[in-house]
Formats: sequence, C-alpha cells, structure tokens
Amino acid sequence: MAAYTNFHVLLHVASFASLLLTSCLALELETVPATFVFGDSLVDAGNNNYIRTIAKANFRPYGIDFPGGVGSTGRFYNGRTIVDIIGEEMGLKDYIPPYLAPTTVGDVVLRGVNYASGGAGILNDTGAIYVCN
Repeated sequence: MAAYTNFHVLLHVASFASLLLTSCLALELETVPATFVFGDSLVDAGNNNYIRTIAKANFRPYGIDFPGGVGSTGRFYNGRTIVDIIGEEMGLKDYIPPYLAPTTVGDVVLRGVNYASGGAGILNDTGAIYVCN
C-alpha cells in the first residue's frame, strides 16, 4: 500500500507541475485559445454531478466560498480549484466548464473543457466503489 500511496502523491505532483509549466508557457502568449483539464477531485469542476456516482460535491459545504455566491458547484472545494485560479491568471474570462454539463456544447468546447472527475485514477478499479448501479 505504501508504494501505491507514494506513486499517487508523485502522480499529483507531476500533474500539478505539468499544469504549472503549461500555464507559465501560456502566460507568455497574448491569449489562450483553449484549456483542457484532466484529473480527479482536485480539479473536478462538476462532472460528477452528471454521472451515476455517490462521489458528489453538489451540497454544502462544497462551493460555499465560490465567487458570486454560487454555492454548491460540484467542485470538491469550498471555493475555486487550482485550475480556476491558474485560468484567472492566464486571463480567461470564464471558468472552464465541466465536459458533461448540458451547456458545454458547440463553440464552448472549442474554448476548452474540464474532463476531471472525482474518484478518477490511473488504475481500472479506482473509483469503482463509487459507481451506482
């Protein structure tokens, strides 16, 4: 179990480092044409609200400090995720929408989407205990 835990932490560090590197490179551009996010609950923007799972964050206290007083957003945080913060720093006008949201269609997809899902992982069995039949 310790090896998996160390690997899991290393995976998150590597993901964050690549996101940070991509963001730093993008800051040199005048505009960022699109941003696509892959990950787990650390960066989930609400995809789990649209799938059959018990791993949801669409209730209080999740999202209570989100800008605009939106309340529960499906994010596994009380406010913005690191992707939201980096997006603001890159000059994005809107938060990157969850891929499964009904409003993520047409030109919205061309500006980027968030594919992250709470409970996601690299192993086939990761998150299996959260699936509702």
